Amino acid sequence: MTSKEMEARSGVARANIRYYEAEGLLHPKRAKNGYRDYSESDLAALEKIKLLRRLGVTIEELQALSCGGAELSAVLDRRLAELDGERDALAQVQRVCGDLKSAGATFADLDAEKYLRALDEGLRSPVLPAKDALPVVTSAPRRFFAWLLDVYAMTSLAVIGCCLAGYSPGRIGGAGFGLLVQLCLLFLEPLAVCLAGTTPGKALLGMRLRRSDGGKMTYGEAFSRYLYMLWSGLGFGIPIWSWVQLYRAFRRCRDGEPQPWDSGTAYEAAPFRPLRHVGACLLAAVLMLAAAETANSASQLPPNRGDLTVAAFAENFNRQAAYMDLDFTGQRLNEQGAWEDKPLDGTAYGVFDSWEEKNLPFTYTVEEGRVTAVTISGELENAESWLDLPVEQAVTAATALLWAGEETPFWSFSRKEQTVALAELDWTDGSLELFGGTVTSHVEQEGFFLSGGALTAVPEREENHFSITITIALEN
Repeated sequence: MTSKEMEARSGVARANIRYYEAEGLLHPKRAKNGYRDYSESDLAALEKIKLLRRLGVTIEELQALSCGGAELSAVLDRRLAELDGERDALAQVQRVCGDLKSAGATFADLDAEKYLRALDEGLRSPVLPAKDALPVVTSAPRRFFAWLLDVYAMTSLAVIGCCLAGYSPGRIGGAGFGLLVQLCLLFLEPLAVCLAGTTPGKALLGMRLRRSDGGKMTYGEAFSRYLYMLWSGLGFGIPIWSWVQLYRAFRRCRDGEPQPWDSGTAYEAAPFRPLRHVGACLLAAVLMLAAAETANSASQLPPNRGDLTVAAFAENFNRQAAYMDLDFTGQRLNEQGAWEDKPLDGTAYGVFDSWEEKNLPFTYTVEEGRVTAVTISGELENAESWLDLPVEQAVTAATALLWAGEETPFWSFSRKEQTVALAELDWTDGSLELFGGTVTSHVEQEGFFLSGGALTAVPEREENHFSITITIALEN
């Protein structure tokens, strides 16, 4: 029988039933779909539990009785001795007896139902002790937003981690970055539950997790719980199936049922106070966003700022290239600003292998030891294969030189408009003013066809000529 049928036939709430399962007093089987399948013997065991609990037998005594560690007669003797000292409940019995006598009723015309109601209303004691039910959070919005805050916090930490490691988060891609966040959560959320009994999102919304005995969960228990949640609550992100699992989880919350991954777990929640909890969540979200944006903005700037020597520019260029995952045919700039092979270089799959050089050389304008302009130029006669314009080389050089200036704002969103303009520059004959400088590009060619948004030159005749000059210059 299902949980609903078990509840209806026994008259015991599902929360109580789950508690008795967690205490090892009930052992239902699991159907193929993962739901509990109760038998008639489970129902009989629950009836015994219900009777003995109403008689005041403790959970510990029930556990001992179920495993043969105690005799029922000894347990009842203990309870009878305890009842000798209980007198509070008799006060209501005494009152009802007095009312019945004052009414002058006889046995023949006794209205038993009336006095039974009076007796029950006066006692107002629960059928089963309230402590027999493990606390469970059934608020779908509260649980969902707690999880969402944890994902948001982990995303912020992942962004900060990538930035501190000098690795652009954008290089991973949206799906890849989402997978990275979930993998981090898979190992870090159980650690937080194991150490603190909660996670940042749950703590902000006043929720805590613990074992049924009141202790903290072990890492293994917390890990298994989170893995089970990924499947039963999120469907491992599988299209359509994830929506089915989310709907099932929502329905369980609506029906007041604990989630399957919370079986045997106490999920406590403090009373929800909108001003306190919503305010704390908003403040935490703003702080996490500010921290992630600070790390992201700082990581996009070159390491050397202010006036640059050739060596400092080369260091900036190499770092910006690594941050944007640009290989440049396995080469980098040395301290003299010339190209050299990287140490432990792998296969060089160059973009510019049609030019005489793997990468077009840099020419530097230096005034009093300070680099004021960087020029990228190249010329080729009678080329037989296509040529790629050195756009990535120029963009990297622009960020290495111009972003080092004091005029460059710190925050990435303040640089976004000019970054987009730089990417959309007409590299055949264009000019753009950037922070504290300019970028100009000019192409002279005969016998070529420009394709790919004028980023690739394709020879049309055997006799051809192509030259390009790109200059990144600081303002005087």
